Amino acid sequence: MALAGIYVIHLLGLIYTTDIDYALKDLRIKLPLLTLPVIFSTGPPVSRKRIDLVLSVFIIAVLVATVVSMLVVTKIINYSVNDIRDISIFISHIRFSLLICLAIFAVIYLVFKYKSTATIILSATLIIWFGIFLFILESVTGFLVLMSAAFISLIIYLFKKPFTASTAVAVILLFLLPVSGFLYFKKLYEQATLYPEHEINNLKEYTASGNPYEHYTDRRDLENGHIVWININWDEMEVAWNQRSSYKFDSLDKKGQELKVTLVRFLTSKGLNKDKEGVNSLTDDELASVERGVTNVDDQEISNLRSRISEIFWEYETYKMYGNPGGHSVMQRVEFWKASLGILKNNSLVGVGTGDVNNAFVNYYKETDSSLDERWRLRAHNQYLSIAVAFGIIGLTYFLFAIIYPMSVTKKFNSFLYLSFWITAILSMISEDTLETQAGVTFFAFFNTFYLFYLPKDNTNQDTVEPLSPN
Repeated sequence: MALAGIYVIHLLGLIYTTDIDYALKDLRIKLPLLTLPVIFSTGPPVSRKRIDLVLSVFIIAVLVATVVSMLVVTKIINYSVNDIRDISIFISHIRFSLLICLAIFAVIYLVFKYKSTATIILSATLIIWFGIFLFILESVTGFLVLMSAAFISLIIYLFKKPFTASTAVAVILLFLLPVSGFLYFKKLYEQATLYPEHEINNLKEYTASGNPYEHYTDRRDLENGHIVWININWDEMEVAWNQRSSYKFDSLDKKGQELKVTLVRFLTSKGLNKDKEGVNSLTDDELASVERGVTNVDDQEISNLRSRISEIFWEYETYKMYGNPGGHSVMQRVEFWKASLGILKNNSLVGVGTGDVNNAFVNYYKETDSSLDERWRLRAHNQYLSIAVAFGIIGLTYFLFAIIYPMSVTKKFNSFLYLSFWITAILSMISEDTLETQAGVTFFAFFNTFYLFYLPKDNTNQDTVEPLSPN
């Protein structure tokens, strides 16, 4: 009842919505939130072998999807890829990364159940491959969710064991992991943002051809530790670029960015001056990278998670300096969240209704004259804020109850699989509208109800599992 109630509040939101067409579309997308709890809670007993079969099929499906993505990477499958995250051709790369996380946890669950040598070898291979693929996909969200869910699950597991010296050592080592991660990110941040004063103190006056350089010293953008907006001669770059590329200097690259800006950042990342010599020094592959919208020489590799993290730091610094995060996926979310809170402030109790969320964002961006370009004026990208905008504080309170109460009352926090799913889901909702797409709704509704109603307690050995009784 608690789970199905999430759908019910969407039905209640019809009472005061104005955009009925969008509301009905939203209700269709979210139908699994109603149907799956009913189906799983009233279904017949399921054998543990059938449960394991479902998990195995899921793992195989995720594996096949990763293989297909690699066929795209290697161009065996002809598919347009302008960004490494485009290799997820079935669903959003973020949704895909969440499924990979769940597949890893399912593998761990099965290997502890079937402890044969063959199972251990196969499981270790799968876990390593899924981890490598998350790296290839450059999914920061996937890695953070995976590490957080694994960390919290292990901590809970260790504290359930009798406290011994070995347990204490394990807990200390586990806490050293996030500390090490913080220090690593801190180092990357310092490398990405440390301003090279020596470059400002040694500005060049003329190009090799005797033309004057332009310097925009009020701008402090960096690429690979080099200042972007110094030592620039636009005319030389334009002539040299247009002689080598079919993409005009004043046009857009394949990502829709200003090509000349992409070129300036790319040349800077190589430590080159932005002039004729700089453009002519680019290899054909580097030229093609600029055309694709690659702004840093290090980002040409098939995958470079370190560069992705550095790019996020660059987005943050740019947002601090100029206040416009347009086109930057991470920092745009700050503006989305500000918009959400602004809408909620005027509709705090019951929100704007099921169908009016899109219109509310459109109107808010217009009324506040948002610095975001229209193509970047999107919704909350935070499920909790999306619920709050649609149904107010009352709806958000119920939503939080509906995702916490079932686990609490059934004591499923003792189940490794359910706990790992639950942590994955609630963390994903911080940076994504998880329940606003069909893939996201199905991910949440299926695994939440399947694990909740059919997973036995980890210490039981019954052959079949009855759906949880209402009592």
